[in-house]
Amino acid sequence: MDRLLEIEELLEDMAEMLEPHLELLPAILAKVKTFEKPLSVFSMTSFLAKIESIRIGIFEVAKIEEHYSMNILYRSIIEHFIKAQYIWLKSIELDNDEIGIDYWLFGKDQENIDYTKALHQSYTLLGITPTKSPLETLKELGVISNEKSASQIRKRTEQFAYKNMTHYIAESTKMKESGVAPILSSIFPRYSELSSCVHGGPDSVEAYRNGPDAMLEIIEMSTFASLYIRWLSFVLLYQYDESMNPLCQISQGFLHRFTENEGVGA
Repeated sequence: MDRLLEIEELLEDMAEMLEPHLELLPAILAKVKTFEKPLSVFSMTSFLAKIESIRIGIFEVAKIEEHYSMNILYRSIIEHFIKAQYIWLKSIELDNDEIGIDYWLFGKDQENIDYTKALHQSYTLLGITPTKSPLETLKELGVISNEKSASQIRKRTEQFAYKNMTHYIAESTKMKESGVAPILSSIFPRYSELSSCVHGGPDSVEAYRNGPDAMLEIIEMSTFASLYIRWLSFVLLYQYDESMNPLCQISQGFLHRFTENEGVGA
């Protein structure tokens, strides 16, 4: 696909321009703990690598025209993109590190509870009945502090449900002013549509009928997500260290080049 090759060339050009400045990152990231909102910054910037990894996977399956896998990866990158955008907006809105604490600390607590619930279910298949709840088990192991309750953890993490994040973003004035709203409005329904591929629903067979236009949409949106979150991450770090300015300028320049050259949001 010609467009895929064009985008890969653009990303290679960006990588060459960024490379001399990347030596700044280790020193800056090493200072994150001293930042005013350390967990918020770390949580947001962690999505840069995760989204880029999914983008690379999408490009690879696009080259062999594997539509079903592309749809699964597309849904994943949409959720990653929305979550990164949500954390970014919340980190700007709040004067404290609350969103980072909710995502990183309470989020880990909820994942541990969910995993322990799954373990308990597996025990019942072996005829073993757990005598304590997942939360009690985790507290005994020192994984979750005694001060936390299941309802508190659930309340702090339910904001990261997809529908809650998209509702917040849709209501955000900042988002409407940024020009990203039209792009988000187009991918919000796609997330639900792609659920069938992730979970093996009946509509998932439609993936095999997708043609070049559907592939192009996925390629361009995944590229936009990677470029946009890269730029936002660099801008966030710039708030704490102005030596990030070259990385901000370069990433913003390539984001503009992409969107102006028939890319997403053009």
